[in-house]
Amino acid sequence: MAEKFNHYFTLLLYLQSRTLLLTAAESLFQGGESNKLLDIYIDESLVMKKLDCLRIDESPGADNMSPRVLVELKDVIVFPVTLIMKCSLASGIVPEDWKTANVSPIHKSGAKSHASNYRPISLTSHICKLFESIIRDAVIKHLEINGLVNGSQYGFRKSGSCLSNLLQFLDQVNIKKHRRR
Repeated sequence: MAEKFNHYFTLLLYLQSRTLLLTAAESLFQGGESNKLLDIYIDESLVMKKLDCLRIDESPGADNMSPRVLVELKDVIVFPVTLIMKCSLASGIVPEDWKTANVSPIHKSGAKSHASNYRPISLTSHICKLFESIIRDAVIKHLEINGLVNGSQYGFRKSGSCLSNLLQFLDQVNIKKHRRR
């Protein structure tokens, strides 16, 4: 059963990652020289802000580091964590511990004997999640400032939701319907 889950989730992750990467690359490299993403700055205040937002009730990742420990020791660890993140960003090398995850299949619905009826939950390093969050925020800010995100794109954006997307779609359908009359 574990081999079935591994095969199914690996294939699913590969297809999703490839699509997301191609879409992101197209968005990042559109436009002129003035709107290229040049640098992402990481400093202790930014890392501290992210540490303050950690939920202490979450499970530890594959590195067994509890978010509670990170929050309680934030004043002590903020400098070394910032330094590790800066080095990783500058070198383009991600620490091996950050690439490891404990994957647990969670049953969605249907027959429990089919791997496609499960969704994978990956428990990864909380430090890595903080790092990803910092990079994500910088990329989203860059895309929005330079008008590289389509107005109808709601996923992973602040103040956007499925409901907002559906309402906008419904408005467009109604506008087209009234024009035809």
